[in-house]
Order: sequence, then structure tokens, then C-alpha cells
Amino acid sequence: MRSVTYSMSCSLDGYIVGPDGGFNWTAPDKEVFRFWIDEIRQVGVHLLGRRLYETMLYWESPEQEASFDEAEQEWAALWNPLPKVVFSTTLSEV
Repeated sequence: MRSVTYSMSCSLDGYIVGPDGGFNWTAPDKEVFRFWIDEIRQVGVHLLGRRLYETMLYWESPEQEASFDEAEQEWAALWNPLPKVVFSTTLSEV
């Protein structure tokens, strides 16, 4: 039997931004990013709200990937193939 791990670093509506509407203030330092790389290795599927899903599309962009450092490339290689279930009333497909 698989376990469910809930990790929350967002508001109750599943999405957070700074006062200017940006998300870049959440960038972790190298040690924290390494923690999340190790954590994602155990993930079987991601459950996301629409806005978080749209934010995470950054990791699936070939244009962005060209500028990724080694740790970011490792994250993207683990993140991209994971199945994602997106909860949305406005998206018709993901």
C-alpha cells in the first residue's frame, strides 16, 4: 500500500504570491532545494490547483531549461515525467 504525503507551502486556496503578484520570493537556498530534490524522488503523483500548476509549467519549458543549473536540471528531470492531477474549473485540458 502506498502512503500519502501532504506537503503544504501555500495558502488554503493552494496558491501564494507576494505583494506584487510575484512568486520569486519563494526560491529556496541550495540546501533546501536539495531537500526537495530528494523528496520528489519518492513522489508518485502530484495534486495541484490550477494556479500552482500554471506556475510549475516553468519547469517544463525548453526555453527555461537551457538556463538551468545542475540542481535545477535534476529537479526538472524528476518533475517532468511525474503524473499531475490538476483541480480546476477553468482549464479544459492539461
